[in-house]
Amino acid sequence: MSLEVYSASRFNQKATQAPSNVTVLTSADIRAYGWRTLTDALRSIRGLHTSNDRSYSYLGARGFLRSGDLNTRFLLQIDGTRINDPVFDQAQLGAEFPLDLELVDRIEFVPGPGSSVYGANAFFGVINVITRRAPELEGARATIEAGQAGTRGGSASYAWRNEDAELLIAVNRGLSDGRDLYFPEFDGTAQGLDWERVSRFFARGQLGPWSFTLLDGKRTKGMATASYGQPFNVPGGQTMDGLHLAEVSYRNAVLPMRGELTARLYHGDYHYEGLFVNREPFGSINLDHSRARWWGADVSLFLQLSAAHKLVIGVDYQYNHDLTLQNYDIEPFVTYLDDRQESKRFGIYAQDEMTLAEGILLNAGVRYDRESSTGGVFSPRLALIAEMARGTTLKAIYGRAFRAPNSYELFYGIDAQGGQLANPDLGRERIRSHELSLAHQLDPRSSVTLSAYANQASGLITEVEDEELGIPIFRNIGRTSARGVELEYERTSASGARLRASVARQHVSSAVGEVNSPQWLAKLNATSQLAGAWHAGLEGQYVSARGLIGGGQAGGFVLANVNFFTIGLSRHFDVALGVQNLFDRRYADPASLGLLQRAIEQDGRRVYFKLKAAY
Repeated sequence: MSLEVYSASRFNQKATQAPSNVTVLTSADIRAYGWRTLTDALRSIRGLHTSNDRSYSYLGARGFLRSGDLNTRFLLQIDGTRINDPVFDQAQLGAEFPLDLELVDRIEFVPGPGSSVYGANAFFGVINVITRRAPELEGARATIEAGQAGTRGGSASYAWRNEDAELLIAVNRGLSDGRDLYFPEFDGTAQGLDWERVSRFFARGQLGPWSFTLLDGKRTKGMATASYGQPFNVPGGQTMDGLHLAEVSYRNAVLPMRGELTARLYHGDYHYEGLFVNREPFGSINLDHSRARWWGADVSLFLQLSAAHKLVIGVDYQYNHDLTLQNYDIEPFVTYLDDRQESKRFGIYAQDEMTLAEGILLNAGVRYDRESSTGGVFSPRLALIAEMARGTTLKAIYGRAFRAPNSYELFYGIDAQGGQLANPDLGRERIRSHELSLAHQLDPRSSVTLSAYANQASGLITEVEDEELGIPIFRNIGRTSARGVELEYERTSASGARLRASVARQHVSSAVGEVNSPQWLAKLNATSQLAGAWHAGLEGQYVSARGLIGGGQAGGFVLANVNFFTIGLSRHFDVALGVQNLFDRRYADPASLGLLQRAIEQDGRRVYFKLKAAY
């Protein structure tokens, strides 16, 4: 409970004093449980669940996950820099996430509305992935891994430092042949179509208060599901996502007020290509192409005004100078869509923490944002935090957040059967949230957290069928409410063994129907030393039944994963052996729009091996 977090308020504070119940996953957790993607890590957090349509991974929070959301209601950051692309506003969480998890120091998840600090997309929460620094990875390191379904990969890094400067360079490459998949909807097996290729590059340097970051990630994924009307078991369908980011930042102390000035300038480039096999003329390829290029800057000033008063103020600006949506058949060449836009967003905010009395904090923040598509909006957040007794903290939190429609929802239009209508008149989504939580330190090594929440969302951007043309269009429709309770227990033993267990009960009601909303979630994560250098990490997860598009349910399931790993096996080497879906359970996730299948069966048991070397 004494852990410090940054992402809730944009300054370091104790987790018990943050205006949210922040969850922190560390590099030790990543190693212990053998997580291979950001999705693997996030699904272990209380109140979160995931879904996969064998093209992308999707994240749900507190019972809410709708088909086609593309994770637009989460703000994803790397070292505090937004990486949601401006075309889809997508938070890339699966293998398409552009950073190797071997380079992650910790993941901070801030649940609840975060627009008072971060603006758009911080609707259900903020995910800040914080990278490791050169001193932790000094020297040369390499990792190779292999697993079932033709999975293999490797990574290498080199880190150097002296008294004033440091440098880290890392590369990563992964391949998977995938498995042959049987789909009863087609009464056939898709053979050799579920493959995946991943490449990543990361560089970070620092000289005094100055630092730079270069990030380049690319994921290409084969499509086995015959989505969007493609012929079944015909090769050629695939998606490609590429993200490139360059950033220069400055961070330095401000005296005499024990403050800190932070500034950054960044440029991003996101590229998407979807290759779809046409039925008519059979075998020809349709290319769906999107491109986003943007630059932005932000400046924030943290001030320790007194022992009882902390303040952060800031401003940020982003100019999306190239937002391209294209769709055409390659041969014979036929163009269906060629739309080019630009947009801007601007925000100014203040976050204030004041000690009202001994053991009582008030954390208040407000932000004003102006987006090209929807104009201006204010987003407040208010948290009263009281230490009721030694080791017992009560938090009462109120917040509002918003999401502006993205370029895809506004301007993607193909006025034909199988197409989609544009809707440039879309408005923003809004959410209002109330939460009450109690955290209690049972003893020096264990704690329990209980939270109850109620969320009301309005103007949700929903893909529906146009009444006249009968093809999809995005519209602001109805209201959705969610309420629930979450309970989590954590313990660390004197020997270093760790246990984290949670249960969540949640209920969602919506004017446009409930999709993919489990009423119950249960999580268990445990790690312990076995003998000598050998350790083990065990995960157990229960997800209750979820609704399907058009009615019906995907059944509930229980999964178990185990990972055996070493710490200090030898001077230079460590190994890990993991098994996902240990008991080979059969389960399916609700399908996304555009698929004939209503549920997509997920992988059975998978075994993988990893070897790490450091010099």
